[in-house]
Amino acid sequence: MDKKKGLTPKQYEFLQVIQSFIKSNGYAPSYEELKQLTGLNSKSAVHQRMYLLKNRGYLDFIPHSSRSMYLL
Repeated sequence: MDKKKGLTPKQYEFLQVIQSFIKSNGYAPSYEELKQLTGLNSKSAVHQRMYLLKNRGYLDFIPHSSRSMYLL
């Protein structure tokens, strides 16, 4: 994935973690896994970053499904 425009360095790193996890495992990470992989202190911090990326058009979710995020 090329460096995306409109993201701070931390947001870009977060996106890279998601991409790397999906590439390695074949499925999206859970909020708990993202919390552990990124060193964030809470799942709400993960949620906040996820929806920021969604609002900026970098990923989306399948409603009512676990591990349902996908990169755009």
